[in-house]
Amino acid sequence: MINIASKIGTSLAILLILLFGLKSCIITVWKSPEQPTTYAIHGSDGRSLAMIFLPENETIFLYTEEKADFIESSLTKMRGTYGTHYFWRLWSIDGAGSSLFGYRVYPEGSEPVIMETTVLKKFIHGSSTPTLRTEGDITHPIILFTTDAVRFGDMWLEKEPTNPDLVKSLLVKLKP
Repeated sequence: MINIASKIGTSLAILLILLFGLKSCIITVWKSPEQPTTYAIHGSDGRSLAMIFLPENETIFLYTEEKADFIESSLTKMRGTYGTHYFWRLWSIDGAGSSLFGYRVYPEGSEPVIMETTVLKKFIHGSSTPTLRTEGDITHPIILFTTDAVRFGDMWLEKEPTNPDLVKSLLVKLKP
């Protein structure tokens, strides 16, 4: 009986090693949407932040302060890989050094992506304190994607209709 129990225990240990070891070898690359897609958060104080995902892995960040008539936008190149999902809400994220071996628990229905974000161009209108990164900055945030929202930093940006005229006018300023 002890012999059978040790074989079962050994088999389970091997299966767990294979599950965690081999599954982490599979990498899924994030692709930007085919059509511009907007996610935004609007504060009660008139400030808002929007992320407009464009084809070809570009994203426009748009920060506005209504009271100060301030607009700040940046065009970024985003390349990322999805985390590895194991079970329940347990994910492994490469390069996520703040947790044990990169394992983290994320909200149900979300998919984490570690994103290399490079600021290509920046545009500012008005006078206020800039909040977005400067040209040339490279960061590696973890962005959580759900069906109708993204979590960027500690903010949840909700999906909303994309204004094509706004996208065109921003691209004129950000892509000379």
